[in-house]
Amino acid sequence: MGRMTGDYAGALERELGFDRQLAARAREDLAEYLDEMADAGLETAEAERRFGDVRDIARSYASAALPKRLRQTLRIAGWLALATFLFMRWRSMQLGLESFAHPTLLGLIDGAGFLVGGGALIVAWRRSRSQPAFGMRAPLVFAAIAIGVSTVASLLRALPALGGPDGTLILATGLVQLALLLVLIGRLRLIGRYRRLA
Repeated sequence: MGRMTGDYAGALERELGFDRQLAARAREDLAEYLDEMADAGLETAEAERRFGDVRDIARSYASAALPKRLRQTLRIAGWLALATFLFMRWRSMQLGLESFAHPTLLGLIDGAGFLVGGGALIVAWRRSRSQPAFGMRAPLVFAAIAIGVSTVASLLRALPALGGPDGTLILATGLVQLALLLVLIGRLRLIGRYRRLA
């Protein structure tokens, strides 16, 4: 690693700075390549020139890593959907808020948001199987919005019971859902950075 010039390695890390893991891998690959070229008697500057333009290299790393990152994001969205469903059902049963027996606007928003989000996740999953991974981002964003709406509606329905015996559990389940939603939003923002570079 000592054979790298700071300018080239630093520029590569800055291009990939949105994903530290990917930037570290690119830096390790560069160091290994430069060590091999130095052992072959090539000057560092010439080896870096042959390695390629920093932006082109960063673009190829981002393009190669994007499908895996999208699949990871799909898994996070799946966990969020499962948590939303289980917690929504638990809160409804605990509080006697059965939407079908006594429909309310919040109950309809809660259920519809979840169904739309689940449908969008199925579309994302199908696209991950049959198309290039780039087509997964839009349904994942749509699913995050719909499940977020469902989560907020479900929590608003449960607000009156916060002072009761189940209040702590209601708050805990809501915090778990919101934490998963924030993780998903963070992943979607990261994927946006990937797509701009790729």
